[in-house]
Amino acid sequence: MLQRILVLFILMITSTSLINAQDNKMFQTVEPLKATLVKTDSSKNFCNVCGMHLTKYYKTNHTTTFKNDKKEQYCSIRCQAYVHNDHALKIKQIDVVDTKSLKLIDSKNAIYVVGSSKKGTMSPVSKYAFGNKEDALDFQKKFGGDIHSFEETLKIAKASLSKDTIAVTKKRVSMARKGKKIYLSMCKQDKVPEFNSIGESKQYIIDNNLCKSLKPKMQQAVSIYLYDPLLAANKNKMLKVQKDEKCPVCGMFVAKYPKWIAQIEVAQKHSHYFDGVKDMMKFYFNPSKFKHNHKKIDISKILVTDYYSLNSINAKDAYYVIGSNIYGPMGEELIPFKTKKEASDFSKSHFGKKILKFEDIKEDLLY
Repeated sequence: MLQRILVLFILMITSTSLINAQDNKMFQTVEPLKATLVKTDSSKNFCNVCGMHLTKYYKTNHTTTFKNDKKEQYCSIRCQAYVHNDHALKIKQIDVVDTKSLKLIDSKNAIYVVGSSKKGTMSPVSKYAFGNKEDALDFQKKFGGDIHSFEETLKIAKASLSKDTIAVTKKRVSMARKGKKIYLSMCKQDKVPEFNSIGESKQYIIDNNLCKSLKPKMQQAVSIYLYDPLLAANKNKMLKVQKDEKCPVCGMFVAKYPKWIAQIEVAQKHSHYFDGVKDMMKFYFNPSKFKHNHKKIDISKILVTDYYSLNSINAKDAYYVIGSNIYGPMGEELIPFKTKKEASDFSKSHFGKKILKFEDIKEDLLY
């Protein structure tokens, strides 16, 4: 009798756990075997734009076949809209997951329910597609929302893209900060390129075995950090520059390179901004060459951007690594660090040739 009661109790607990698991499972999520993934490379499991796992958000997945027959897959119509803005003329066909059958269907024939009570993907306004109007109306009856065509839904997604991106970016800040810590402790400090998306960043990490074995959330955090290191920075401690400010040495727009900004402030409270220490030092040694007549005695402050924290630091107190395999906007660079240890660690990882103090930098070195 006692045995029977124990068995019934275990069954009751197991059933309750299964029910809770079902309740906690996201509506968008499906079992991997029920998902259709169209990519065949190392990025097949995650969104090409945001890097999120496709099976986890499968019911809002969209796929794009480009005119060169390359296929990409996105977690949502929000990420699809992001791509469509730049590459509409290159797209041959867009398919979407039928929320009911889980099959991929031509988006042009799909009926969307927009704004239901079911959670959205990458947007607070949900957008779910169906292969026929009856299924869409049934879903609408249960969960609310409005009926739209693909073209209408894509237009809605594009209209809210900026707002959605701001909200998503705010959420990514903490992930980027975690990603930075993971990257510095568990990943190879190799030269990495600039990435156009988090998905591109994640694929690079996988293809190049950049990190030790990472759990999915850790890998996503590193991907976010490498895609946009500025998310992990303290904006209040960074050098700020106007968008139209040009480097007086090379003429490039400095704001495009926030990780490399350097500044010389003269006594008259006028500042010059540079896209790297190398150009700043060229100006420092010979401002007349760049159509300015400042003397060194006129300079009241010199600031550079610390490579790791992206904080502004006093240029005369910094340590500079030269000859490394990391390049700035103008090629080989003097890379600044707040401490000698950080400069030394970086130099060892990146084949630096020498560590210099400010007073050790000579003009002929810059050319």
